[in-house]
Amino acid sequence: MIPLLLVTNDNKKLKDFLTTVKNKDDIFFEITPEKTEYSINEIKNIISETKIFYRQKRLYYLPNFHISSLPAQNAFLKILEEPPSNVQIILTTNTVEKLLPTVVSRCKVINLTRKTLKEDGEVESLLENFIKEKDRSIFNKKPFNKVDKESVDLLIDRIINFFRKRLLLDCASGEIIKEIIRLKSLIANNNLNPQLTIDHILIYIMKRYTIN
Repeated sequence: MIPLLLVTNDNKKLKDFLTTVKNKDDIFFEITPEKTEYSINEIKNIISETKIFYRQKRLYYLPNFHISSLPAQNAFLKILEEPPSNVQIILTTNTVEKLLPTVVSRCKVINLTRKTLKEDGEVESLLENFIKEKDRSIFNKKPFNKVDKESVDLLIDRIINFFRKRLLLDCASGEIIKEIIRLKSLIANNNLNPQLTIDHILIYIMKRYTIN
């Protein structure tokens, strides 16, 4: 199972998310460091435990994984890349910059940062101008430029929500949503470049609305 990296400092968001991934028959392990950081020995113990056979799915939850030592993070890379089929590893951090890029690249990054109405409105306004006014400056404006793995899921969800509201207005919206969902799935499984993916989405929108 693809390891999950949850990005947030909102404990309620974390708790709510965990309830969506835990089933009543799953075995859940919450692991916290014995001292001030996760040590390499603690990580090695987790790796050894995952090799023990269980019929049930096991979830290993390591909150605040950014307090791991660098040797501990490096020791975790192999199992993050090839986790056992019935093991779900869930890491959390308040920012991906505190983790090794090799750790981040082996996980599905889920940004649980709280949405705001202001940010949603900015995305909708830029997309409206892009479609109606053919304003191509959107490529160089936040949040559509400098997109990273931490922010791409949230931005894609906002774009999808924008076009869902337009489903009754034009036939292009449905096709755009299908393409965005396809790309979102590829990001999760194939580690596509986040910025290039957003650029592709905008170019696809251009073609659907013949923005020249």
